[in-house]
Amino acid sequence: MNPDIFVASLIETLKSGALMQFVGRAKPPMDPWAVRILNRVLGNISPGQPEVPIMECTLTGPIIRARKPAIIAIGAPKGALSLPLWEPIRLAAGEELDLRNLGGSGRIYFGLVRDVDSPGNPYRQFGKLLANSRLRSATPSPSELAYLADGPPQSLGSEMVNLCGQTFRLLPASDRRGLRYKAPREVKGGREIPPEPMTYGAIQLPPSGDPVIVGPDGPVTGGYARIGTVALASLRQLAWQLPGDAVTFTQITRAEALRQALDLEEALARDVVPC
Repeated sequence: MNPDIFVASLIETLKSGALMQFVGRAKPPMDPWAVRILNRVLGNISPGQPEVPIMECTLTGPIIRARKPAIIAIGAPKGALSLPLWEPIRLAAGEELDLRNLGGSGRIYFGLVRDVDSPGNPYRQFGKLLANSRLRSATPSPSELAYLADGPPQSLGSEMVNLCGQTFRLLPASDRRGLRYKAPREVKGGREIPPEPMTYGAIQLPPSGDPVIVGPDGPVTGGYARIGTVALASLRQLAWQLPGDAVTFTQITRAEALRQALDLEEALARDVVPC
């Protein structure tokens, strides 16, 4: 079923958020783990069935009202909302939920149980994310982004660009296409170059010297120097950032990046427990 039709059959949106869209397999989320966690929490994992798209809300969320009894789950960093996070929430018919204030997070995620009218589904198992799971990320200030450095960009000659030991701030002109950061004066920018392949997490350095991290809706090619790539495990921090938030960078090796990603995969398999 079309996710818009499915949600509309269960939930009435009384007031929409600033930017709301379904994310999942067809449209990658800013947080690569949010959809997978919430679908496990809601028991939406069934043999032969794809994961259910999850709503990603940016800057503000909606006010919603249940048309009939519904079960939802919300994903957000620690302390962002006063509601239970990463576990099922039961809404009675007519019950309203105000998600406009994201509590200092740039985004939240919420999803619904698939086939809510079929409680006898033998594959359904509700779950919750353990309170001490590393997947329950916080929003430290400044956020520390691990990245892998690329070789010297051709636009900077033989110079390597080191982002470590400096504090950058997220600029308001940031969205799912790209996150733009205000750099300290000492960061040297690069000139434009012929387009080269880009992916979510690629770090570009335009002539201004203000780094741009390519978002999930970003271009597949870019014309600025690519100086590194944000590690997979650090991508979820990009989802929580707000304009003005401070960010620092830590350079790691490919082996360390792989280890961090595997740690989160192991947490996903281990820390969503039946409830």
